[in-house]
Amino acid sequence: MKTTTKFTSLFIFFFTALSLNSECQIKVSNNNYVGINYSSIPLSRFVINSAGASAWQAYIYNPNISTTGGALVTFSEKGTGSGSSIFAHISQTMIGSGNYLYGIKSTAYNSTVYTTGRAYGIYAQAGNASSGYNYSVYGYLSGTNYGAAVFGAVNGYGDIGLMQQWAGYFRGNVKVENILWVGTTAYYSDSKFKTNISSLESSETLSNILKINPIKYNLKQFEIKATGGDTIKVTKYYNETDQLFIKAKYGVIAQELKEIYPDLVYTDGEGNLGVDYIGLVPILIKVVQSQQKKIDDLGEKISLLAKEIDLLKQK
Repeated sequence: MKTTTKFTSLFIFFFTALSLNSECQIKVSNNNYVGINYSSIPLSRFVINSAGASAWQAYIYNPNISTTGGALVTFSEKGTGSGSSIFAHISQTMIGSGNYLYGIKSTAYNSTVYTTGRAYGIYAQAGNASSGYNYSVYGYLSGTNYGAAVFGAVNGYGDIGLMQQWAGYFRGNVKVENILWVGTTAYYSDSKFKTNISSLESSETLSNILKINPIKYNLKQFEIKATGGDTIKVTKYYNETDQLFIKAKYGVIAQELKEIYPDLVYTDGEGNLGVDYIGLVPILIKVVQSQQKKIDDLGEKISLLAKEIDLLKQK
């Protein structure tokens, strides 16, 4: 009884304190829906600054602000146990038949195209935990059904039914600015993906290979300028202490190869040229086959000449 009295007194004190603040309004409607800074009957069970929507249990609206801020902050202290799992926020939805389910849906988008600002659908940071166990984004595919732990798609591409489990699956171009480490690589080469198939001509292949200019080079450093207010921030594109920048490279000049094999040269959205080096492999194979055939033919001729010489010696 004393506990109930204390709780009631605290509840009354809390709402009395709020009522003394002219900028804060809390209203409990007849349907037991609660509104803060909203005086009409809410559509959600709990609302702030808005009527909400009947499909949502809680609805927080953040009015226009000119400085840093947002609609909601969740903050959790580190905890005291060494094996503790501390969450600032948990979001979960149960799977149902025929539903599209989102644990978290986060959007930073406007149909109006701007030339300033930044947009991050999800901005995640992690660091300074046990070395090797810091992940800004961690995706884990559970269960036995097909899918992907991380799925990315660009505008014009949507989701797609996958035929196995993938750690990562991307629809659209993927760019890696530094070294890409892989155990091995596989390229689509199944005949069902190909059309207009024709064999390479030996004579043309050899003559084209002889035109290619193999080079040795180092990456050229260049700067990126970003304007922010009255200041201009200049950063170097490559880390000059990185292996990618220090070590010599071996390859070709894309502009030169484009004159010989234009189908092996691609252009990105910034106008930079790239080379499909894997596409050179079948060409080199054809050259080796062609050269080997010539070697075999010469070997047969030499063998015949040797026999004729032996016959002449026997006479």
